[in-house]
Amino acid sequence: MINPLKFVLKRHRKLAKNQSGMFVVAVIIVAGALVMVGVTILSYSVSQYALTQRNIFNSNALLVAEAGIEQTLHELNIDESFTGFTSEQEFFNSPEQGRGFYTSEIVEATDSNSRYITVIAQVHRFNKPDRVEGTRIIQVTTVGTSSEGYAVHTGPGGLILGGSANITNSDVFVNGTITLNGASKIGTHDQPVNVQVAHQSCPTGNNPGPTFPVVCTTGQPISMAWSTNIYGSVCATNQTSTGPNPSGNIQPGTSGDGLILGCVADPVSPPTYNKTAHVAAVETTANSNNNLYVCNQWPFQRTWPANLRLNGNVNIGSSCDITINGDAYITGDLTIGGAATIRVSDTVGTDRPVVLVDGEINIGGSAQMVANDQGTGIQFVSYQANAACNPNCTSLSGNDLRNSQNVQTVRVGGGVNLPGMIFHAHWGRVTIAGSGSVGAAAGQTVDMSGAGTVVFGTNLSSGETTWTISSYQQRFPN
Repeated sequence: MINPLKFVLKRHRKLAKNQSGMFVVAVIIVAGALVMVGVTILSYSVSQYALTQRNIFNSNALLVAEAGIEQTLHELNIDESFTGFTSEQEFFNSPEQGRGFYTSEIVEATDSNSRYITVIAQVHRFNKPDRVEGTRIIQVTTVGTSSEGYAVHTGPGGLILGGSANITNSDVFVNGTITLNGASKIGTHDQPVNVQVAHQSCPTGNNPGPTFPVVCTTGQPISMAWSTNIYGSVCATNQTSTGPNPSGNIQPGTSGDGLILGCVADPVSPPTYNKTAHVAAVETTANSNNNLYVCNQWPFQRTWPANLRLNGNVNIGSSCDITINGDAYITGDLTIGGAATIRVSDTVGTDRPVVLVDGEINIGGSAQMVANDQGTGIQFVSYQANAACNPNCTSLSGNDLRNSQNVQTVRVGGGVNLPGMIFHAHWGRVTIAGSGSVGAAAGQTVDMSGAGTVVFGTNLSSGETTWTISSYQQRFPN
C-alpha cells in the first residue's frame, strides 16, 4: 500500500526541480535581453557621440571659413591687387578644438567690378595633421563701389559719433564741429584718413539770428571722450587740443600727420540738388499704393520706370524686390524694411539714379540695395525742412537752418549692407544707427550712434574701390 503523504512529497520535489530549471532558463533569457539592450544603447550612444563630434568639427570648419572670408575681404580693401592667402592661415590650434586653418583665392569676374572669393577651411585632430575631421568651402561674390566727393560731409550741424561707432576708409569734411563719445573713432591705426573741420557753427544757441552760420573765432571744434580716437591727418580751425588722454586722442597712425596745428579748413558747402529740374522731368505719375510699383500682393517683383512720381507715403517691406531704371520722386515719406531688396538696373550704366523724397527716409530691418554690374548705386535725397517753405525750400540760413539741421530726415538702421548708396539730408540730419556699409552720408548734421563699423566708398582719399559682399554660397567638397 502506497503511503499517500510520501507520494505527495515525492511529486512536490519533482515539480520543484522542474520549476527550478524553468527559472534558470528565464533568468538566462532575461539576462540575454538586458545584454542586447545594453549593447544597443552603448552602440547608439557611441554613434551619437561620433555624430556630435563630427557636427562640432564641421561647425568649427564653417566658422573658420567665414573668418577666412572676412580676413580676405579686409585685405582686398587694403590692396586691390591682393589675390588671396595661398599658404595656410591658422585660426586655432588646441586640444579642445583641434587645428583649424584656411586658404583663400580671389578671382576677377568677367566684369572687372566683381570678384569671387573662395575659402577652403579644414579642421584636423590635435597633433594629427593627416586626420581631417571637417571641411567647409565658401564662395562669395564681391562688388566694388565708390562715391563722389567726401564720404562724410556735413553742414554746420556737424558730425556726432557715439557708442562704438567707427568710420573707416573715408575722408571726412565737417563744416561745423565733431563730437565723439563712448568708444567711437574715425579711421584706424593702419588705415588713417583725412579729416577737415571748418568750425562754421556760430553764433551758438537755439536762436542764433540771421548771420548763422559763420566761422567761430574761439573754442575747440573737436570734442572727444577719453576712449575715443581719430587716426590720420586732422586740419581743424581753432583746434589746439589732441584730446583728454595724455597720450593724445588724435593720432597720425601709420601714414597720417595727426593734428596739424594752425591749420585752417575753409568751409565747403554740402552737396546741393536741383529739385525743380528733377520734378519737371517726371514722366509717369501714380498713387503710392499702386500695386504696379509697390508689393501689395504676390508676386513680389516690381519695376520702376525712369522719372516715376509716387504721390503719398511709400512703404516697401516684406520680400518686395524692386528694380529701378532711373530717377524717382516721392511726395511723402519713404520706408524700406523687412527683407526688401532694391536693385539698380544694368541699363542705367554709370548714371546714378536719384530717389528724391519730400518727407522722411527710413531704412531698416534686413533691407538690401544692390548696385548694378558697373557698381552704380542710388542717391537718396530728403528735402524735408523745419521752415515755412517746406518741402520746396531752395535756400536756408539763420534760424530756419538752425531749426532744420537737427530734424532727422534720413535714418538708416539695422545691420544693413548698402554699398555704393548715398544718403543725403538736404536740410536736416542723417542718422546711421546700425552697422554695415554705405557709399556716403551728407547732411547738415550726420549722427552715427550705432555699435559697429560703417565702411564708406570714396574716390577722394585713395581712388580705390570699396569691396563688399553681394552674394554668399556654401559649397560642399566632393
